Amino acid sequence: MLGSVELLDGYAMTGPRVWAKQSADKSGKVELDGIGVYYEVHGAALSGNTTPMVLLHGGALTIELAFSSELVARFAQRCPVILIEQQGHGHTADRPAKPMTIDQMVKDTAGVLSHLGVRQADLFGHSLGGIVATGVVIRHPNLVRSVTTLGTPFQLDGFLPELARIQRDPTLTPSPELVPLLPTEADFNAWRESFIRVAPDPSAFDSNLERLNAMLGAWPGWTEAELRAIRAPMLIAVGDNDYVRIDHAATVAHMIPKARLAVLPGTTHFGIVKRHAWLEPMMESLAQSVV
Repeated sequence: MLGSVELLDGYAMTGPRVWAKQSADKSGKVELDGIGVYYEVHGAALSGNTTPMVLLHGGALTIELAFSSELVARFAQRCPVILIEQQGHGHTADRPAKPMTIDQMVKDTAGVLSHLGVRQADLFGHSLGGIVATGVVIRHPNLVRSVTTLGTPFQLDGFLPELARIQRDPTLTPSPELVPLLPTEADFNAWRESFIRVAPDPSAFDSNLERLNAMLGAWPGWTEAELRAIRAPMLIAVGDNDYVRIDHAATVAHMIPKARLAVLPGTTHFGIVKRHAWLEPMMESLAQSVV
């Protein structure tokens, strides 16, 4: 349920579901716990003189679909940009012999940054990516300068109540009121096609998606103590028509000492990443608040 589809509009389409993807200045895989975790670096080299930004995608998405070339280029004008594909997503294989967990994704993300020699980074995570970004700042606080989360729940019950119930029990039928917010069959087909183009096992999309939804349905969330202990500045952004309840985002923003809340008007869970022109000045202000 944590994927996004309006992000597709950020790519130059030359036909049905064909994208002009930006090329990375550097890409590769880091061997971590039995799989190669894929990453890309865009913009300036990782020299240590400029704090890089790490972009973390939503559930079921590849880098190709998660972040538009315009967004990546915009951020890469001022700092190196690192994109990471989590296990079971895109170029990164799953670990089918083990349960899929948020903690492992947090560990993998920190492992890639360690491999790249990154001592501190700004994190930018959408949906699932925001959950992972929050986990990184909780588990590896010295690695994080600031965090921006988009459409991110901090516990599963931070979702709209019906959506939380469906996440725990996918056999439930969505109400007519919820259906317009959910991905369509065409959306899932686009995600599947992007996955097939780059995945080590192109046949694994549906099984990986099932494991991802099971992981999120069982996820215990971040505790109040963990959230209150976060010392990095955070921008918690949600749409006014998001999957995430505004009151949940506001409660969490009050828990985290240096958090700021942004509710973006006319914005869905699917469209929030397209608001990067709105978000960028807020993120710059957040970075300037670091002491």
